[in-house]
Amino acid sequence: MISKNHSQKNDDEDYQKIIKELKEKTDDLSARLEASESELNEVKEFYTERLDNLNDVLFSVDTEGYFTYINPAIKNITGYEIEEVLGTHFTKHVHPNDVAGLLEDIEKTVSGEHKPYMFRIIKKDGSISYVHTTSRPIIKNGEFAGINGLMVDIARLKQIEFKLKEERDRAQKYLDIVGVIILVMDREGKIKLINKKGCELLGYGERDLISKNWFEISVPEELQIKAKIDYSRLMDGMIELQPYFEAPIQIKDETKFFAWHNILLEDDEGNITGVLSSGNDITDRRKAEEALVFAKLISDNAHRTKRQFLSNISHELRTPLNLIIGYSDLLHEDYVGTTNEAQKQYLEVIKRSGNRLLLLINSMIELSAIEEGKTELDMKEFYIPILIKDIENSTRPMAKKKQVNLEFELEDDVTTICADKEKIKTVLYNLISNAIKFTPLSGDVKVTITGDEQMLRIAVKDTGIGMEKSEMDKLFQPFSQIDSSLNRRFEGAGLGLIIVKEFIEMHGGNIQVESEINKGSTFTFFIPMLPEENQTQVRHLLI
Repeated sequence: MISKNHSQKNDDEDYQKIIKELKEKTDDLSARLEASESELNEVKEFYTERLDNLNDVLFSVDTEGYFTYINPAIKNITGYEIEEVLGTHFTKHVHPNDVAGLLEDIEKTVSGEHKPYMFRIIKKDGSISYVHTTSRPIIKNGEFAGINGLMVDIARLKQIEFKLKEERDRAQKYLDIVGVIILVMDREGKIKLINKKGCELLGYGERDLISKNWFEISVPEELQIKAKIDYSRLMDGMIELQPYFEAPIQIKDETKFFAWHNILLEDDEGNITGVLSSGNDITDRRKAEEALVFAKLISDNAHRTKRQFLSNISHELRTPLNLIIGYSDLLHEDYVGTTNEAQKQYLEVIKRSGNRLLLLINSMIELSAIEEGKTELDMKEFYIPILIKDIENSTRPMAKKKQVNLEFELEDDVTTICADKEKIKTVLYNLISNAIKFTPLSGDVKVTITGDEQMLRIAVKDTGIGMEKSEMDKLFQPFSQIDSSLNRRFEGAGLGLIIVKEFIEMHGGNIQVESEINKGSTFTFFIPMLPEENQTQVRHLLI
């Protein structure tokens, strides 16, 4: 009996021990499970919090295309709550025109191709927006089970894209409306942009020209190699860009000349990326210039021939004319005593006409020498008052004959000058005789001589017929007069003033004219007081 009780007691102790061990293990397992659940909940909360706060939409759809999961960001994009989207087919929210393309992209995704796609969605309020989606197929047990994806709202990006497109289209219209080629080339010389005018001139569409090498399709074949080498050196910074140049381009079977204005294109780091150019067709201008050059050569040759003819004929005429004038003088003086008064009058006409003709011939010879550069200055210092007195003595009889009041006013400080005395005398004689010739009876001609250490100023003022401003351009042209009709009131060949101008400019001076119809004219000329080596400074002061 005692033995039996003792055995039962041992069994109870073993049982209690087992129960205790089991309880400890159960408690341990419960603690570990509770810790795992807590950790799992933390992880779940961590990811749920982040998924719920994402600005982009995470979604899952099953094999039929129905939403099985979607995060709260769907409301920000579409306006729908999660409950309104779950269980609905994705096509319900896609713009009808984009469904077919989206289904094609999804097929590529299911087949394993990573295919991002963009499409329009219909929001809850009926408005349209744009999204960009990337997705991956869900594979379970080797079987396709649906799609997981990320949807990004790109509405603002599309708005910016639309605005950029509008700006680009507007800029393209500006480029297309201009009548010049607008061209952008990259570093290899490939066309990156060309406007409508460029396409029209080259005879290609824009798509046919983009990415084509400019030099190969437009530059004449014999110039292509050099053009490519020069462009490559330009891109490498070995030579400087020419902001402007003229060059031929080949358009179909015709070569045309274009004037190019160019600027370099650079990236943010200052690296050369290409060239922007505008080209203007100057073919007609070049042809006109060539025609002008040719016409000038012909004109110069004709002018040279005319000068030589005038020079030769003038020299040939002067010798017999001197004999005519000489013998008419002898007959007029009547040393033999056989000339009557009527004959003397005829001889006076011969003498006067001969002198006029001799003056014309001498002027022609002088002008021819000037134009051929054979006239030189005989620079010497002389006393100005003596020169003025000589001029007064030679012109006063002419004024007296026409009853013109001729007055000379010489400033006391004007004494000596270094110049060609004979040429200055010729200038003064021509200006004063012209003033007398064009001044009516009882009119006035005044010659004023002033100066300083640098310049001599002489003004010849008359009260004659005057002239229009438009007529003054004819004054210094050979063989021209204001009145060019057959019955001119005033004689003259029109060479005096051109010789005057040439002589003054040879001295480094200039001449000015002021005139008013029926009130008279004033011819004023300036010449340096200094010798030739100091005239450069004087000319600078005159400009």
